[in-house]
Order: sequence, then C-alpha cells, then structure tokens
Amino acid sequence: MRQLKLGIVGMESNYVIGLMNYINADKRNPFFAMAFSTEERLENYLKEHTLDALLYEESMMPVIVGLPEGKNICTIKLAEQAPDKTEKEAIYRYLSVEEILKRVLRIIKAEEAEGKWELFATYAVISPIGRSGKTRLAKSICLMDEVRGGLYIGMEAYGERKQETSETVTDKTCGMSELAYLIRIQSGQIFEYLDKSVVVEGGISMIASPEVYLDIRELNRSDVSWFIKKLIAYGRYTTIVFDIDGSVLGDITILGEFNHVFVPVLDGGYAEEKVAAFQRLLEKQELQKVVMRMQQVVVPDHAYDSAEMMQLAGRLVGI
Repeated sequence: MRQLKLGIVGMESNYVIGLMNYINADKRNPFFAMAFSTEERLENYLKEHTLDALLYEESMMPVIVGLPEGKNICTIKLAEQAPDKTEKEAIYRYLSVEEILKRVLRIIKAEEAEGKWELFATYAVISPIGRSGKTRLAKSICLMDEVRGGLYIGMEAYGERKQETSETVTDKTCGMSELAYLIRIQSGQIFEYLDKSVVVEGGISMIASPEVYLDIRELNRSDVSWFIKKLIAYGRYTTIVFDIDGSVLGDITILGEFNHVFVPVLDGGYAEEKVAAFQRLLEKQELQKVVMRMQQVVVPDHAYDSAEMMQLAGRLVGI
C-alpha cells in the first residue's frame, strides 16, 4: 500500500488537526496527512512540495481556485451538508474518518487501482548497513511467488554488464543501466526492453543492477511510480521485488511507492544507530506511514533458497 500525501485546509483548527492526527495514528490506511490553517501556509508548502489530494472546507474555496498549476492535486470539498450525487468531488464532513478516507480513495481512483491489481505485490528490500542479507532476502521473496513468479530488480550500487552464470543471458541482454533512461523519459519502448532485460539465474527472473549506480540515481518517485505501473501492466510477474542500496536513491521518497518495505538489520549498537538514522531521514521526507509499516528483519546466514530463508520469506509475505 503506497503512501499518499493528504492535505487538509480549513479555518476550524480543532477539526482539521483532529482529523490529521486520527489519520496519521492509523497505520492501516495509506495516508500521511498534513493540516493547514491558513492559505499562506498551504502556499508556502506547495512551493517546494506537492500533495496527492487536498481536503478543503467550503470557506476555503478561493484557496483552491488559486492552487499552482502543474501539481496535479486532487481537490475534494468537505461539505457542510450531505452532497448530492452530482457532486462527485465532495464529501460530507461529519462522516466517520474511515468512511471519509474510503471516499477519498475512490475519488482519486487509488481504490480502483488497488482492486484491479490486488493480485500484484511490490516490495522494497533496503538496508542502511552492509552484509545484512538484503539480496538473499529479496531473492527468497521472489521464490515464494507460485502464481506467475517473482521478478527481482537490482538497484545496488555495483552491478555487472553480463552474468556468465545466467541461464538465459545473451549479448543483447540489458539491465537497469539501459532501463533507467527509458524510465526517466517514460518511453513507449519499455515493454520491448523489458523482454531483453530479464534473465533467469538460480530459478529467479532478474533484471541486473546497473554497471554504475549513477545511472539510476536520477530516478525520482514519479519515475518509479510509472515503472511499477508498467511492470504490472506487463503482467508476467505478480511479485516485484526491488533490491535497493540506499546510496543509489537520489529521491528517498521512492519508498512511498511500495506495498511493503523490509529493512534487514544486524544486532549491535552501531548498526542500530544507522537504522535509527535511516528512519529519521524517512520521517524528515514526510514518509511517516512508510516508517510505521516497514518491517525490520534479522536475516539468517543461509542461502536464499534454503529452508530457513524460505520460512522467513513465507512469514513476511503472509504465506
């Protein structure tokens, strides 16, 4: 369940702040909410950030008219009276919070997408510490998929142009180095290159990490969101796992696009400090809901296809 940023703007501070706190305290919903009591505060925020949706009190209509262009913010009115069926982008403000959020999801069509793609699951496996078993965990999760199979996507700092042990590698095989450019420009050739990019190694369908991590450091959240949607439309894999080295992410908010985020950890003061610092970084980037839902995992020192690793992966994906 990817994180969605929801703004709430209104003069009635008790209502907007209370609604924000209720939404943020519940890790089951996908929203991270922010309350704005004045037009100026909202305008200042939108100078450097954006929102997926904005709930506004009727008295704040002039603010909505003046929203900056190009932000693609879904605006939804919090109506004082129950809106009729013609008001498709209005919600009765005195509904329960759960019902308000259901209707917000419906309006921005996230609920429709969730329903359509419920067969698919996306995972990010990322760790701020080395030798944590990150790659082995990512591969084990791929092996757990018995529907259409899992796809491993390498986003590590160092990769190889060709993997000689791969069972399906060819001279024309591409990797994330080539795909990164196509993702960045949102190319219509992406499906053609996906066919060239996937190799099979150890029973796992894989896209190799880039030769140089700078090839993917330019990707932002919008790029990765587009890529994930294309992978789902591609339809060949129902489990999509990104093996991410934190140093390759130029935009850490990318993690907000995944259904699940796993963080392999190690015991020990230094390792714990690095993980805590990583969590603070996510919170600073308004990814509190990701922090609430992500799972820290101690990965056993066994091969990715061992019984021990398969048991762990099965618990994590709910099998």
